[in-house]
Amino acid sequence: MPLEVCGADRLTDYIRPHLRGHRSSRLETGGDGVLVARGGFAGGYSLYVKDGKPAYEYNWFGEARYRVRSSQKLSPGAATIRVEFKYDGGGVAKGGMATLFVNDKKVGEGRIDKTEPVRFSANETFDTGLDSASPVSTEYQPPFRYTGTLKKVDIDVAQAQLGANDLQKLRALALMARLGVE
Repeated sequence: MPLEVCGADRLTDYIRPHLRGHRSSRLETGGDGVLVARGGFAGGYSLYVKDGKPAYEYNWFGEARYRVRSSQKLSPGAATIRVEFKYDGGGVAKGGMATLFVNDKKVGEGRIDKTEPVRFSANETFDTGLDSASPVSTEYQPPFRYTGTLKKVDIDVAQAQLGANDLQKLRALALMARLGVE
């Protein structure tokens, strides 16, 4: 199910999509900054460009950080930067592989050992073109607004392949998160 985010800087964590699939950003190169970010210092993910090189960071509640970077700078002109996450499956909050692409060419890959089951934060947001609150990554300071031209952010929301017991666990975790229960 594709989701197109246009004209909005941020969405609250309660109305943002639960992303397990692909994220891509179409842009004119020549700038640095955040393309898309969800969460903040206490946990989240960010797709950004720093020193002309695209990078993706998954911050697991501040306890583990997983980064995938391109070793090469973006070429001048239009580019599509994409992160593809392949979930391991086999239950809730498992890991997977994150692969970074520029114009459909693989430029980086890395393992993410574990994922959040429900949400990262009650007060952080889903942002496009900047990281509006606390930073997801220690590699930049907010808002780290993208200085190039961000034309479009596409998100392909992949349906989780979970069994009945895992879906029940997920519902219970979501209810606990809404109620503020640990």
